[in-house]
Amino acid sequence: MNNRFTVKDFIYMLLLVAALVLLGLILGALNYQTGQLVSLRKEITTGDQLQLEAISRLHGVVGEAPAGTRHAPRQINIRETLANGDRYVCYPNPPLFPGSPYKLPGYAPGGWLVQNLGTEPHSLIPFVTRSATGNEVQGEVLESLLARNPVTLHWVPWLSRSYLVAKNGLKITFKLRRRARFSNGDPVLASDVVFSFNTMMNPHVNDAQNWPYYSDVKSCVAAGKRTVIFTFKEPYFKALEEVGGFSILPERVYQFTKASQYNTRSRLLVGSGPYVLYRWAAGQQMVLKKNPRYWGPPPVFNRIVFRFIENPQSALATYLRGEIDSDGVEPSQWRKYTAEPGFTSRNHCYKYLTSSAGFLYVGWNLKKPMFQDRRTRVALTMLVNVPALIKTFLYGMAVPITGPFNPLSPQNDKRIKPIPYDPAAAKKLLYQAGWRMGSNGVLVRNGQEFKFSLLIPSQQPLIQKICVYLQRQWATAGIDCRISPEEFSIMIRRLNHRQFTATLLGWTGSIEMDPYQIFDSKSYLDEGSNAGDFDNAEADKLISQGRREINTARRMRIWHHLQRVIYRQQPYLFLFTSDSLSFIQERFRNTKPVGKFGLNPANWYVPLKQQRYP
Repeated sequence: MNNRFTVKDFIYMLLLVAALVLLGLILGALNYQTGQLVSLRKEITTGDQLQLEAISRLHGVVGEAPAGTRHAPRQINIRETLANGDRYVCYPNPPLFPGSPYKLPGYAPGGWLVQNLGTEPHSLIPFVTRSATGNEVQGEVLESLLARNPVTLHWVPWLSRSYLVAKNGLKITFKLRRRARFSNGDPVLASDVVFSFNTMMNPHVNDAQNWPYYSDVKSCVAAGKRTVIFTFKEPYFKALEEVGGFSILPERVYQFTKASQYNTRSRLLVGSGPYVLYRWAAGQQMVLKKNPRYWGPPPVFNRIVFRFIENPQSALATYLRGEIDSDGVEPSQWRKYTAEPGFTSRNHCYKYLTSSAGFLYVGWNLKKPMFQDRRTRVALTMLVNVPALIKTFLYGMAVPITGPFNPLSPQNDKRIKPIPYDPAAAKKLLYQAGWRMGSNGVLVRNGQEFKFSLLIPSQQPLIQKICVYLQRQWATAGIDCRISPEEFSIMIRRLNHRQFTATLLGWTGSIEMDPYQIFDSKSYLDEGSNAGDFDNAEADKLISQGRREINTARRMRIWHHLQRVIYRQQPYLFLFTSDSLSFIQERFRNTKPVGKFGLNPANWYVPLKQQRYP
């Protein structure tokens, strides 16, 4: 009786069949909808998605998850010209440049890097310090909106995550990274960028050397918390490099009511970079510690120590004792030690010339009557045998130059040949310029003897030797040069105040320099870098034209024309661009020069078992 089929069972069976039919209908509908979604997705990928991505790029959201979401979209780098001619670049993550060590076998973070800085910086005030050594220290602590790839030379987002350059070059928009932080924990905001720019352009802040590069900036404004817009009065060929390349300071740390407050904070250095200033022992060393809040790729070393050893012999002795990890050496030192058996296998030794290298020169104060006649300046050049100087004192490890542009740069006109060494022709020019030999063997003109002091940096034996050579060469024509060594900070102060007659010094280089800072007549004012007061209307016109020319080929033709004008006028006695010569302790890895800029200590590391310091 328990197996009997009843009416109740029949009703249950009908319900089961109905449920199975309904389930089949639902599955069929789902399959149809899935097919429609796949088809729709293909249409979006080939059509509407392109428009959606373009809109997203303009709003700076590609590769960044909206607030509150758990998953970020694809992380892709974008570099393209948009349909309207604007240039757009977006890097959702800070880039790793060629030479980065992180994926190398045996890579181990930690330890210290101890280097010789040479001359101790007078101050570390951002925008104000003028020494290359001060800038080197700042480069470990301060950062900018952009960084430059050493191989491709592309400007890529760093503190910014994207930038948009208008087709006409008169507007550049940056969007900042949300995770970028200063070492005090504050986020990097658009207000910090505006504050930094306004500080740099403050007429009462002692940084006149920077103003020429930003003279065409019309405005710098924050458009929200993380968007900054620069507008320009006129196109400028280095606009992106300059507005993307200045240091960004935390406003909360550096804010001031009077510029005198800012100008006197010589030891305050706070930024968003991988290191923080930990200790500065005057006359001895400066110590940087790893920034525990660093937002970018992790720095390799726990500490960087900069020693202050000005004398090259003392610096090399310190290196050989193992007390510093690298040393930039002089040609005579390179020649001696690389010839020793086994030295090159126990040390990394690098000799190279980069297209960003600077040059050595003698600069004349053209306010002084003795240097105002062009023939006199040309004669001073003709009295110097530069190839012999390079062979004798630099053992051939330098290249003669004919102007301010690096010999490897397209900015340099290779058709211009150096003014030849010709003492006889030099004496004729001096005679034509009105100089006559006096009774004591010194030239005289209008009652003034041809005597001057040559201001040079102290503690530089190679520079001293070169100056003695120049002194003797000029003496053969009746010119009395007296060498005047000065501590570097005093020397710079004298140049700024125009308290010199002639100077031997060097300029750092760049792939393509803006000659306005050095050679435009307006750069003589406000302690600008045209300390010698070179004032030439044709040069000023060419500098202005070159700065406005965005087309590279046309701009190079302008620079070549300018180089010929400078060559003809000889406001400097252009000497040479020298090779970079470096020794690095053998325990370091990944030390080879990379790209256009040479050595990059940020790429170096020491295997864990060979690290000397915690």
